[in-house]
Amino acid sequence: MDILLLLFLILIVVPSSTLIHEMGHALAARMIKAETISLSIGRGKQLLQFRFERFQMTIYAVYFLDGLTSSSRVNPYSKRERLWITALGPVFNGIIAFLLFFVPNWYENEFIFLLFWYNVWLGLGNLIPLKFKNKHTDGYTLYQLLSENHPSDLY
Repeated sequence: MDILLLLFLILIVVPSSTLIHEMGHALAARMIKAETISLSIGRGKQLLQFRFERFQMTIYAVYFLDGLTSSSRVNPYSKRERLWITALGPVFNGIIAFLLFFVPNWYENEFIFLLFWYNVWLGLGNLIPLKFKNKHTDGYTLYQLLSENHPSDLY
């Protein structure tokens, strides 16, 4: 991998794919009437923050590391709603990867190829149930929700 591709991966692909992933969670929260939705990209010193109605987005200096979306409302989310919010992040990466799969038929480009494979990795990788200290994947959250003792909450 040459330096240009590596820089493209770190500075463009990773943060844009993370934003796509987090927007999936945010859209799901909006669809189920969350009262507040907060999306953050990166770590470190805050660079930019904006609000629009009930949505807040914050971008941090090391914008290619990490992403997080949180939402809330007065009435607690049902299990089905929590599953929906959790699943839509990886689903958004899958949709983008699916669309990018067809781009090389019109325009072959190693940058598009890299964007495709990173979205595949991010979407599928987030479905693996992993937990390390206070961080965990969407797959871990889905596993926790599905293994709760009240499966009737899904209906």
